[in-house]
Amino acid sequence: MKNRSTILAIGLIVGLAGCASNASLTDEGEVRFPDLDSTYLKTGDFVDPDDVLRISEGQHKDQVRLLLGHPHFSEGIFGVREWDYAFNFYTGNGNEYITCQYKLLFDREMRVTSTYWRDAQCPALLVPIQVEEFATEPRQEKLMLPGDVLFDFDSAQLTLEGRRALDRIVAAFDQATPPTSIRVAGYADRLGDAQYNLRLSQARAESVGNYLASQGVARASLQMTGRGQADPVVNCPGSVATPSVIACLKPNRRVEITLQYES
Repeated sequence: MKNRSTILAIGLIVGLAGCASNASLTDEGEVRFPDLDSTYLKTGDFVDPDDVLRISEGQHKDQVRLLLGHPHFSEGIFGVREWDYAFNFYTGNGNEYITCQYKLLFDREMRVTSTYWRDAQCPALLVPIQVEEFATEPRQEKLMLPGDVLFDFDSAQLTLEGRRALDRIVAAFDQATPPTSIRVAGYADRLGDAQYNLRLSQARAESVGNYLASQGVARASLQMTGRGQADPVVNCPGSVATPSVIACLKPNRRVEITLQYES
C-alpha cells in the first residue's frame, strides 16, 4: 500500500569533480563563489531550467553563451577559465523562487570541464526525485527520475545533472541503512519502434546501474531491466509524434529505482 509521495532533497553540496583552477578554491579546497552583491544584476536572472540541463562537459564557451547568456559576474578579459551565474528558479509554491549561483570551469581550449552549484537545493529543483514508500514486508521504496533530464534525446549517456541526481541517492544510502536489493527499470514512451525503445530503455537502466556501482553501491545488489513502453504513467491521445503528444508522454520516459530493505 502506498503511504506517501515526497521529493528527495538531500542536504549535500554536490559538485562534479573537475580541474578547478586555484582561483576557484578556498584554502580548505572548497569551491569559491563570488559575492552575490558583486553581480551587475544585484539579484538572480530568470532562466529556462531546460537550458541549464543542456550544459555538458566539452561544450565551448560559445555554446554555453547561447544557452545561458553572458556570465553575470566580472570574470576578467583574457584567458578566463571560469564563468559564474546567478539564476532564479521557481520552487513550485506560487511565485516563490530561490536564487542559485552556478559556476562553470573551462580547460585551456575553453571547453567545459566541470560545473558547481553553491546550494544543494538548486540541482534538486532541476531534477526532482519522486519517492513512494510501500507498507510491505520487506519494506520497499520506489524512486522515480525523469528520463528526459537524465539523458539527452535518443541517448543512454547520463547527463551532468543526471549524475548529480544519482549522487544524491548514493548520499542518502550513506546516511541510513543501505538497501539489500536495488532494481533499476528504464522506460520509454510508445512513440517509435517498440523493439528499439526496449533496447534504449535497457541501455539507460544499465547506465544508471553502472553509475551507482561506480559510486560505491554493491554491484551484487543491482538488477537492471529495460521495460520499453510498458506500464505507462499517462495515456495521451494521438499517434503522431507532434510536440503536444511528445510533451504529454514525458512522464512515461522515466527511470524507476526500487529499493528493498531487510525486514
